[in-house]
Amino acid sequence: MLRSTVITLVTAFTALTGCTAGGGATGRVQVFVEAEDTIPEGLQPGSGEENIVDGWAANYTKFLVVVGNFRAGRSTDSSASLSDPAVYVVDLLNLPVGGFVLTEFDDVEAVRWDRVGYDIPNASADAEAAEGTSAADREFMVTNGFSVYVEGAITKADGVSCVPGTDECVAATEVKFAWGLAAGTSFDDCAPEEGDAGFAVPSGGTAQIKPTIHGDHWFFTNITQGAEITERRAQWIADADLNHDGEATLDELRMVKAAEVFTPELGYSVTGAQIPVTTAYDYLEAQARTLGDFQGEGECPTRAAL
Repeated sequence: MLRSTVITLVTAFTALTGCTAGGGATGRVQVFVEAEDTIPEGLQPGSGEENIVDGWAANYTKFLVVVGNFRAGRSTDSSASLSDPAVYVVDLLNLPVGGFVLTEFDDVEAVRWDRVGYDIPNASADAEAAEGTSAADREFMVTNGFSVYVEGAITKADGVSCVPGTDECVAATEVKFAWGLAAGTSFDDCAPEEGDAGFAVPSGGTAQIKPTIHGDHWFFTNITQGAEITERRAQWIADADLNHDGEATLDELRMVKAAEVFTPELGYSVTGAQIPVTTAYDYLEAQARTLGDFQGEGECPTRAAL
């Protein structure tokens, strides 16, 4: 009831301001949560822009994220506002066809809404299970206070795992991971890959807005704050398997010095990270705080810890 009440109040307000500032022209807004292709399809080795350049493949068997608190405003009218505080645990490997509908607004002024944001917060008791998400997964995220949880593996036929800072390597054709992070972050000033910030509402039509969760950022060699100009590497995950048991755990990541695996020689830079990066775990968390994008490959460059 709270969510419905909030949306009703907001849409009534926007309809009123539409009569005043927008000449009465209105439309609808639908907000979908979308998974980048790297989440259901994984990443392949190669030299292409979307490939992992050091020969590893990566695939996910679980990808849970908490998404919500969608908001939009206009720089030309500080009183104009769309907002829905609802928050959901979303299973990105079991999304409905076309994405999960996060929220909808009716009678929205048919103008450009250029200030757009949403959150990937740490799960709390208020978080609901999205369509396609099990009650058990929702409870798991809430109990642990995670903002994101992933399971999967990197694979490489001739892969090796090398003790960081040494030449000591052993064969490793598969390294698994299961990572849960409380890395709550807000994402604002969202803009599509090309064009103006935010979105435009067509008169009598529907604007479909897609906060997009990316699944490749911890493979990046830098912390992107705009266009994703970066390579993708996975060797650091294999090297973080310190006991060579086939899994890189969060405890092991905390023992790996960032300077030993994220070297400038490999193109790494941690400039722009929201947190100090001294370990591999820090790098993972810093990248988890960049997963929220917009309309596919668009960016939300203003980020803040929640």
